[in-house]
Amino acid sequence: MYRIGICDDEKEFCAELENLVRTYAERETICLETEVFHSGEEFLKYITINEPLDLLFLDIELCGMDGVEVGQKLREKVENETTQIIYVSSKESYAMQLFQIRPLDFLTKPVNMEKVSKVMAEYKRLFIDRNVFFTYNIGKSTYRISENEILYFQCEGKKIHVITTKGIREYYGKMADIEKQISMNKFCVVHKSYIVNINYVSEFCPDMVVMCNGIRLPISQSMRKKVREKILEWNMNGRG
Repeated sequence: MYRIGICDDEKEFCAELENLVRTYAERETICLETEVFHSGEEFLKYITINEPLDLLFLDIELCGMDGVEVGQKLREKVENETTQIIYVSSKESYAMQLFQIRPLDFLTKPVNMEKVSKVMAEYKRLFIDRNVFFTYNIGKSTYRISENEILYFQCEGKKIHVITTKGIREYYGKMADIEKQISMNKFCVVHKSYIVNINYVSEFCPDMVVMCNGIRLPISQSMRKKVREKILEWNMNGRG
């Protein structure tokens, strides 16, 4: 079950967009439920006491707190990197302001089935069809985590720390075994002790990466060429 949010102060628009999203879901046999909010304040109050939404259609020109501020608070104050944002606006001049919020896409008003289908298909391609799981063992028990929730792996001696959007998991293992299992179009080895999910990197520097949660991880001297090539490949082919 996927949970989709719509945040816009125009009630008629919310109803229209909700109908289009539901029509797309029925056509693609995607099981989802929708939540509608008529202000940024209402959405932020909801998200602090409920499970994160999977996808949020967020109007930029909201009355009161605008959509840019709502997105910033969602990422920085609520520390939510799980909810994918599709910004909605009648204008097209917000690209630079939205960069740090890392939206999935941008939808211009008025909306129609073609526009909604395009952005929903992109979400489906990235987060539904590719929802691959990483598995690990502790004793005789097997656990799994969606790759989409993993920020990075850290090796400390024989212990592996898996830093996710929902906390940290730990087990004993080897980085070499992780590399064999994960989707390498989505992850990048930056150091013998670190493997990062490229989708959660906010900045690549010559000697380090800055993760979306502010953590800085080193890029080893021996890996810098490969990391540069990986970034170039990623930029050319789109998100992993």
